[in-house]
Amino acid sequence: MQMKEKLDKIEFILEHLREPERLLEEEFVNWLQEEENKHVFEEVITNRMAFLEKEYGQQVEPEQEWQKLWQQMQKDFHTPTPDKRKINRRIWYSMAAGVCVLMTLAGGILLQQGKEKKSVPPMAQIEHVGKRSAQLIVSTGEVLDLSQKEIYQKAVDGTLITNDTLKLLSYQSETRKTNTTETNAPEKVNKETVYHTLRVPAGADYQVTLADGTKVWLNCESTLRYPVEFGNEKREVYLDGEGYFEVNKATEWPFIVNAEQMRVKVTGTKFNVKSYSTEPIAHTTLVEGSVWTYTDQTQVQLNPSEQFQYDKETGKTSVQKVDTELYTGWIEGMFVFRNQRLEDVMSDLARWYNMTIFYSTAETKEIRISTNLNRYKNIDDLLEIINESGKVVAARKDNTITIHAR
Repeated sequence: MQMKEKLDKIEFILEHLREPERLLEEEFVNWLQEEENKHVFEEVITNRMAFLEKEYGQQVEPEQEWQKLWQQMQKDFHTPTPDKRKINRRIWYSMAAGVCVLMTLAGGILLQQGKEKKSVPPMAQIEHVGKRSAQLIVSTGEVLDLSQKEIYQKAVDGTLITNDTLKLLSYQSETRKTNTTETNAPEKVNKETVYHTLRVPAGADYQVTLADGTKVWLNCESTLRYPVEFGNEKREVYLDGEGYFEVNKATEWPFIVNAEQMRVKVTGTKFNVKSYSTEPIAHTTLVEGSVWTYTDQTQVQLNPSEQFQYDKETGKTSVQKVDTELYTGWIEGMFVFRNQRLEDVMSDLARWYNMTIFYSTAETKEIRISTNLNRYKNIDDLLEIINESGKVVAARKDNTITIHAR
């Protein structure tokens, strides 16, 4: 099968998966009778299930369900009928029952993604070039678009926020007291805590300076919820996704990052936290200083260049020495990969550019590559560099990338 022909078939299948009820259309079912089409569809379902397994766990085996459905279809379609072009009700309902299982598998993640996209309408259109962009949601529910080019200042919830042309958001609090060596906790005041939420879409990143002077870089598809002004006992924020933190030192004023099933506590340091709710592995990578990382069962103190990993599904934890550049290069606008699995490489690119990846074989996912890629370049430029490695052929059509081993 030619590459273009396969990409056309994949796009045809994806069109139906975006509206799962179309899987029951007679035209699509007839198209599925061809062995070649069946294999492509099976490949798409298997790849889609990889995302579902991360999201919902292994509840249904897609290959077994597909095999049962296909055997039933073959049996029914080979049953003598006056006109094989017509499908009687018994056969149709038999097929529908099986297809509904696959609809749940293939369509579930798409429907979930659809809901997420609908929740942020201004960001629905995703380009194939990286950029800086974000939405700020204030306590009233007002949504501010931070992708604008002009400089503006606005008094919101009792503090002054500034967004400049470099796409940097900063908070200036009158109650914060600082000196040259250490940030001080504010004096005790009875004041209700007001939160803002910074949301970054696919294909973008953003930076914010919090009221205590702490700098936070947010990676794509990440959300940070934080107080406009921190209380006197602790500085606490909530992260879903990936963030790099440079925390202003305050010995008696701990800074806490809450991620899914994991917490990181520091008094002043530089570290990276990656904890996407859609991924089973979360990790904290320490660049400078010292941090404590907590789960329900474990607490670990990290030293520079150490990484704490937590498997949300099994509860297992580990600490290992790492090259921190691999986990922090993104704040400098780079993807940095060193002898890493192709599937891991493409997973990062898929999230950044909002792409779907398909592999010709399972072995293709295990190919190792090393490269530095500019995150703000067009995806096609990056695929060209990957192809120049001589190990794979990666071809894109719209938001789908198909990869074959050479």
